[in-house]
Amino acid sequence: MDLKAHQEIVLQLLLAILILACSRAGFAEPFLIVGTPEEPFKMETSESIQGIDVDVISEVMAQLGVEYDIQLIASGARIIREAQQGRIDMVLSFSFKEPRTDYLVYPEQSYKDVSWNFFYHEDNFGRFHYDQLSDLKGLKVGAVNAWAYTPEFWHAPFKIEEVSKHTLLLDMLLHKRIDLAPMNLVETRYRLKQRGLSNTLLYLPTPLISRPYFNAFVKFSKHPMMKRVQAGYDQIIRQMREDGRINEIYSAYLGEVPTRE
Repeated sequence: MDLKAHQEIVLQLLLAILILACSRAGFAEPFLIVGTPEEPFKMETSESIQGIDVDVISEVMAQLGVEYDIQLIASGARIIREAQQGRIDMVLSFSFKEPRTDYLVYPEQSYKDVSWNFFYHEDNFGRFHYDQLSDLKGLKVGAVNAWAYTPEFWHAPFKIEEVSKHTLLLDMLLHKRIDLAPMNLVETRYRLKQRGLSNTLLYLPTPLISRPYFNAFVKFSKHPMMKRVQAGYDQIIRQMREDGRINEIYSAYLGEVPTRE
């Protein structure tokens, strides 16, 4: 075989490899993102999946040029198993726990703090001050029985009115049967907006407890776009926080924070 023929064969092989690589990239499965249903972050309607997390991810993936698919699974344990097996690419809204780093890679940036704040009736505006639990001494505070809150909460110097679920606390506040009730800030604001009660039940700014949640990458994912997503995610989230896009997305679901003179 002469040199020219040999070069021709090598070129044909290289071209075939290039075509195959492009074909695989072009027909790669969408980047699979999974989370549990959670108002107002991830909500499945008859037509689509909507929510704060969904809108943020949409912005990120649009900037990265990555095709993706979001699926909701009711069982958090199943999501963890899927991540451990590398069958998904990203999980939505996970708190940081050291054992999870065996199968998840956490980004630096978070746009979501899960906070529990004390809600109260608008007629009591200006009456309460809260920096520590002792500030609420003597008040009537609603709580869901056996709910964790904080270790100190159940021993605080206020009278606790126990109920079986958080929706009952809203009704108790509306009828002024309790002074305060700790509830998930974002979820409660969303429900109040849905009921037209955003200006009726307000909340104290200092949270009882708050911690960040992350959209984490699956360590064992073999998706060809994983490196691109990991490389660009933090920068895009940081930009969205700084330019106000994150706040705009939250406001679309929660409305503006009620103010009082």
